Amino acid sequence: MNSENATSSSAIDVEKLLKTTSDLVKIKSTNPPGLEGAVGKYLIEFFQKGSIETRSFPVENGRFDVVARIPGKSSSSPLAFTGHMDVVPVSEKEVTRWNTSPFSGEIHEGFLYGRGSSDMKGGLASAMVAMEEIVKKGITPSEDIYLIVTVDEEDSMKGSKALLKESFLDTIPLIIVCEPTSLKICTAGKGRTYANLKITGQTGHGSQGKGHNVIDFTRLLLNKMKETTFPEYENTPYGDSFWQALSINAGIEPCVVPDELNLKVDARLVPNHKTEAIWGEMEKLLSQLKIENPGYEGTIEIIDQREGWALPSTAPIISKVKGIYENLHIPFETTFFAGTTDGSIFQKKGMDCIILGPGNLGCVHKENEKVAIQELIDSCKIYFEIMRQF
Repeated sequence: MNSENATSSSAIDVEKLLKTTSDLVKIKSTNPPGLEGAVGKYLIEFFQKGSIETRSFPVENGRFDVVARIPGKSSSSPLAFTGHMDVVPVSEKEVTRWNTSPFSGEIHEGFLYGRGSSDMKGGLASAMVAMEEIVKKGITPSEDIYLIVTVDEEDSMKGSKALLKESFLDTIPLIIVCEPTSLKICTAGKGRTYANLKITGQTGHGSQGKGHNVIDFTRLLLNKMKETTFPEYENTPYGDSFWQALSINAGIEPCVVPDELNLKVDARLVPNHKTEAIWGEMEKLLSQLKIENPGYEGTIEIIDQREGWALPSTAPIISKVKGIYENLHIPFETTFFAGTTDGSIFQKKGMDCIILGPGNLGCVHKENEKVAIQELIDSCKIYFEIMRQF
């Protein structure tokens, strides 16, 4: 296919793309508490109007995933895209730092603004409009095309986890995650695991300096964590593995030595660094400290485990996507994704994964989140061509 034909076949309805992105941003689908319902209804209406097969899958308490499908000539090896409906909340303090309303979906100076514009309603809208264009142009892809849209990605990923029991996932060999990558192709993603550590000691009167103060024990544990390194998983092509404490809660009131403390620990791991190894290391630290400091106990409640992943550089999808970029005159660059996505969950079904979408990860979860209009247009063209050529 020459570049002229690629440009022609990839022509998209830019007005529809911008309206869809803006519409999605205007829906305040914050999580927590999990207000994705209005986005789900918007998706269903959008696909039904576009004559695209749509199903909803219940998750919990009125929350549901939405899956759209375009039938191909074959259903033996479908291609899937995925995005999520939820966005992180905007605090009262953060609102004061916005130059627009956080849920305005305003467009000016080449950007569309609002919470979720990059993470990741821009990518979601691009995939939606690309699917619509496939149908409008009367194209029958060689394989079925799915768009899997989930709830709760920003929290516990309950939406993608709920879908793991669905049989339609069994035949999907590849999933494209539409998260913000500035249109770079992420062929690897870090793993993540986090847990609540419960430290127990004994109470005492604050004036006596007695008791087994759980804050003292936790201070020792935090020092041990800082001293513990993972040299085998440092300075890799995917960065370093590391762990850190993200929250701490203890105490009844100022006069009482606290006998119970909850510490949340988060670890980010390069591919091949197994999540279970982190908690094995934590068990060693706790056991050592308990021997050195009798009277304390520590237990680990693992909240989630998401393994890292890496796609071989020889994977056919990479060369295919590179060819699409070249024909569209879009710079091609591969990298890795520092966060975790629903792709980490779908990997459990044996799928390969790449992450590719409009938006800059550096501007999300903060004031004045935005996505470049040109990246929206280019991502929609890229998705369309992947769907058409897969």
